[in-house]
Amino acid sequence: MEQGQSIFVGNIKGGVGKSTLTTLLFDYFQNKKGKMKVQMVDADRQGTSFELLEPMAMGDNIRHVPVSDRFDGLSLVTLDSILRRMRANPDTLTRVDTGAGWPGNVWQIAMMSECIIIPTTLSWADLRPTIEFVQEMDERKESLDTLSPHLIIVPNKVPPSQRDMSMLSDNLKDLNVVVSPPLSDLSVVRHMSANFKGLEAAKGTRFYDEFIRLGDFIDEYVLSGRLSKMYDAGERR
Repeated sequence: MEQGQSIFVGNIKGGVGKSTLTTLLFDYFQNKKGKMKVQMVDADRQGTSFELLEPMAMGDNIRHVPVSDRFDGLSLVTLDSILRRMRANPDTLTRVDTGAGWPGNVWQIAMMSECIIIPTTLSWADLRPTIEFVQEMDERKESLDTLSPHLIIVPNKVPPSQRDMSMLSDNLKDLNVVVSPPLSDLSVVRHMSANFKGLEAAKGTRFYDEFIRLGDFIDEYVLSGRLSKMYDAGERR
């Protein structure tokens, strides 16, 4: 049976750009997938993504369902139920934003998605917990013997002059993960929370072109199933 799709955005490290990427991906797919119902569920107790996107809400396409150690299991059950209901419609695309910290039982929600977007800066303070998160999710996938969700590392807030990605690639070489092209450190993106205008605010900048390339990759390779076919073909060899 055909079903809708979902994108999970996560990392145990805070401040790496999860909410920013969630909101911009919402805007990107709203513009690109006009015939689909584009939705967002914010599971972070801070609700940053929800606050940014609330002015753009149409009906129930944006929800805040906080899940963390401070909330009981009912929130997780509610989140699971909402996402399953959203995915039951083949014409839906849902993003799930999560807070910092170990995923706990939220990993079950992540495993329902086509991919996990994992933003990180290139500083070791952010890379070390990011690598631990990737290892955790990679082990979960291996235990379930599944190709998806694909783990997509997004180097974020990268200075335009940065060329050396060896620290990232060297530490990820034994993990089943895809590294996307980097996103620049753009001040208009870091300060858009006061008046969110989506990707339009970054139009004409290097960041805009980079983000469109990221969105196109997710759409044309991950959501289309091409990446899964590539992995599957590689395993058969």
